[in-house]
Formats: sequence, C-alpha cells, structure tokens
Amino acid sequence: MKKFRASLFALTALCLPLLPLAASAETAPQKGGTLNIGVVSDPVTLDPAFFASYFELYAQYLVYEPLLTMTPDLKVVPGIASYRQVDDLTYSFDIKPGVTFQDGTPYDAAAAKFNLDRMLDPKVGSPRRGDLGPVSSVDVTGPLSFTVKFTQPYAQFPLVMTNRAGLFASPTALQKLGADFAAKGVGAGPFKVDSWTKNGQLVLSAFDGYFKGKPPLDKIVIRPLPDETLRTASLKSGDVQLTDTVPPQSIASAKAGGGVDVADLAGLGFNAFSLNTTRAPFNDKKVRQALMYSVDRDVVNKVAFFNTGAPSYGPIPPPVSWAFDPSFKPYKRDIAKAKQLLAEAGHADGVAFSITVVASPLQLRIAQIIQAQAQEAGFKVSVKQVDATSLITVLQKRDFDICYSPWSGRPDPDGNMFNYFTKTGQNNFAGYDSGEVDDLLRKARASSSQNDRAKMYRQAQQMISDDAPMLFLHFDSTLQGASKKLHWTPYPDNAFRLGDAWLEH
Repeated sequence: MKKFRASLFALTALCLPLLPLAASAETAPQKGGTLNIGVVSDPVTLDPAFFASYFELYAQYLVYEPLLTMTPDLKVVPGIASYRQVDDLTYSFDIKPGVTFQDGTPYDAAAAKFNLDRMLDPKVGSPRRGDLGPVSSVDVTGPLSFTVKFTQPYAQFPLVMTNRAGLFASPTALQKLGADFAAKGVGAGPFKVDSWTKNGQLVLSAFDGYFKGKPPLDKIVIRPLPDETLRTASLKSGDVQLTDTVPPQSIASAKAGGGVDVADLAGLGFNAFSLNTTRAPFNDKKVRQALMYSVDRDVVNKVAFFNTGAPSYGPIPPPVSWAFDPSFKPYKRDIAKAKQLLAEAGHADGVAFSITVVASPLQLRIAQIIQAQAQEAGFKVSVKQVDATSLITVLQKRDFDICYSPWSGRPDPDGNMFNYFTKTGQNNFAGYDSGEVDDLLRKARASSSQNDRAKMYRQAQQMISDDAPMLFLHFDSTLQGASKKLHWTPYPDNAFRLGDAWLEH
C-alpha cells in the first residue's frame, strides 16, 4: 500500500518518530473483520456541532468525513470538496458529485450551508462558532458549490475545515432525530453507527456508500477501558487490536512478545491545568504565579511520562515549528519565590486548593506530583477525581480550583490559543480576561503573514505565561498501541482515521 510509504515519509520529514507499522507497503489489503479498540473514555456526544470533549477524537473521523483533509504532515488537501481562495475574505468550495450521507441524503452545497449555519447560529450554542472565525455569510452558488465570506482575513480557515468544524451531519437525520441525534450520529464518514451503549461499547459498521469506496473493515467496536493496566493487557492478549494510548511506563511491556507496535509521534496538543481565575484563591495573579514556581515540569516529564514527549511551558507545540520557541521556558521551579509571592498575596501561612483530574492512574500521578511540590511552597492541596465523561461539564461550569484541561491540539497556534485565551473563547475554562491578549489573538487570526503571526503568538504566549491562567505541564507524545496484524496510519493529533485500515486474518 503506497499510502503507508507516503505517510511515513511525511512524518519522518517532520521529525515525528514512528515505530515500524505492521504493514508492508506492497501488501494488498484483506477485506472483512472486526477491529476492537480500547479507549480511556466514551465520547460525550456524537453530534459534531457539540464536540467539546477530548474523547470524541476517537470516533469523529470514523462517523464523519471532513470537508477538507489534513495529511499526516499537517498539509491541507482536497477531501469531499476542493477549495480556492477567491480573495482575502472569500473561499469557494466545490463538492465531489455523488457523495451521500449514511442515510442516503445528498451531500451537496445546501447540506454544507445547513451545517455551517447551524454551527454559527448563536441560538444553537455550538462551540464551533469560535472555530469558524469571523464568517459573514455562507452562500450556495450551485448544486455542489458554495462560498464562505468573512468580515476580515482568516488564513487558517482551510485547516479548520479539516477538523471538527468541517464535519458535517446529515440535515435529514438532524431534523428527524432531534435531540436523539446526539446518540445516533449520521455523517458521511467510512463507518456508520450501529449502536451505542454508553460506558459499554460503540459499534460501527462499514458504510457501503462511502465516497472513497467501502472500507476494508466490516466493523469497529470502541470500548471504554479506563483502567490503563487492563487496556494494555487487552491489547497484548488480542482482545483489542488498537488503543488510544499506551501508558508511558508500559511501552516496553506492551511490545514484549513481539505482537504489538507502539506509534510514538510528537503531538500537537498540551497537557495542562486550568486555574479558576474567577474565584479565590486563583483570582489573585500572585497566587497563580506562586503555583507556577512550585512545579518542576522536568520531574513531571520524568516521573509521570517516563521521558516521552517534552515539558511544556505554553500552548505552542514543537511540531508547529514556525511559531514554536524552544527558548521559552519561564517559571523554573523556585520555592523561595513561590513562598514570597504567597506572602505578598496575604497567604504567608499557606492557602488551600483542590486539583480535579479524571480517574486514571496517569492523571492521579500528575496530581500527586503537583500536590507534593506545591505543598513545599505552602499550599494545602487536596485531589479530587471525576469520571472522564464528566470532565467537560466540570470545566464548563468552572466547578474547580484547578482542573485537568487536555487538548488534542491543532496544527496552527490559533487552534491552541484562540478558544482558550480570548474572553469569549469556548474553552476559556479559566475565566481568563485580558484585553491585550484578546486583541493580539484576533490580529494574529486576521493576518496573512506567517512571520507576523508567529511574532504575535509568541508575544501572546509570554503575556499568558505572566498572567498564569493555566499550568502548562507537558507536550504529550501520541502513544498508540496496535496489533501487528493491523495495517493503519497514525496521526499526530491522536485521532483515528481508519477508512483504509485492515486486519490480517
């Protein structure tokens, strides 16, 4: 399969290390079979307009097909549609003829407009509004053609159409199913939803009418296995053939015996904690900075992540090389400085806070490291665990002092910053409010100069670091385990794209 060879070349060029996949580039795909996947958690919803949890990643490109496609080396190429930029404010799209959604509804310009208008409608309340930027109108120009116009330049729009904002649902199914659509999910992706038992399994079957041709696999079964030991053991035993993540400390044991490969890619996202700036104690900048000085990210990398990935000091990851600043390393651990800041804030005797994490051994280890290190500075720290599907609700309601805020990442800094750090950003869980940062991120979003954008993102990153609304800890590697019988292509954003994957029988 030549596709594997091309994908590996692209990843190598980006210095994204990938351990050998099972597939020989020349092996013909075998048809049929069921792929069992073990993941940390269920999705929260199957409606792409409301994807807000990290855990939708594992189904989003299976049930839905993006309007445009992102390659493993982060390039935008045609998908269901091709595009051209008419001028600084206008993009024109042409949809392939004959594409249908899984219920037979035509995937045409009217369906595209329906989806984009729905995401943009403030009454709907979709988090995609922030992704879509300053859209002024979506206009159908032909049965398979439409244009999107903006009030100001938005250079990264094609990249946005490769992700959640470019995942369109069947208008017929949305109108017919109403609220039930969230549990059904009808897209134009390679697999359609057969059934979903929450906290049990999500069963998908190959979509015969998929526009690239029926997938080789007959079925995919996604099972939440939150216990990392059980998940890894299930992979080794063959009970599952793919996992969303392999615990860093388990990589060697997972590969022992020779039946499993682990894809290790430099990720696009970050592992961080939002600090609730809307209430005490973290409504005080000095208290937030004291916490920053308390934590040693190198220790987190070594103890929790076993030196996979890299310590993080901000939201711009290394693969985004044109904007990443390797010298940006504020807040080296300084307990004396942390104590000084707490005293200046009126907490010489210490201050209490709780850390909210999902109920997983890895996140508990991270929380315990923060707890131990912060207590040396005078904080009094407790740890609270929630189930993974409740995490997004906790974050959105700001029912926390500091809370685990994972982000799968985007290949443009706008995707890692705008929704987290603008005043009305959908992921501004910290309640962060900086007019200067807001203005910078909006200017960067509107600029067509990559050099100017890089300068603005680095400046905004420095200001965010000084204000300290988030505790950045780690740029996680994408560590996905797979049976050597599975032939597939991993991606650095951790999402599964399995339309051409197949299993050896």
